[in-house]
Amino acid sequence: MKNLTTSILLALPILVVSPTVMAASASASASASSDAVAKAVDVQFKKGASSANYYGKLKGNKYDSYTFYAKKNQKLSVKIAGGNVDTYLFHKNLANSVNVGEYAPEVDDKGYYTLPYSGEYELRVLQPRSQASRGKKPVYWLEISIL
Repeated sequence: MKNLTTSILLALPILVVSPTVMAASASASASASSDAVAKAVDVQFKKGASSANYYGKLKGNKYDSYTFYAKKNQKLSVKIAGGNVDTYLFHKNLANSVNVGEYAPEVDDKGYYTLPYSGEYELRVLQPRSQASRGKKPVYWLEISIL
């Protein structure tokens, strides 16, 4: 009985501290992922327009995030000029991100990606890790079109 009491007394502080440690590490990783966003933009099309233009400059491992709403089967075109940057598309129903760069296999021969779902999409503009680790700061010009 004495050994059982000793074991419980030793285990009790671990049980009390563990949720605190887990919560702290979860919030730290959540803030680390949100720290990766350099700029967040809600894409707005002018009345009657089907495209919008943006300028950006990346630094390190940070990325610029562009969110927009679209309907299933609409066509997305992403044109980008400037530094060595990549564009990836996210949606809550997509299993993985989709490369929507100019020569990506997911893009048709006219440069369009057919959106598979209705709802909110996020387009991320980022630089390759090898470039980010060398301290590059690419400047880019972005055109997002939805037909």
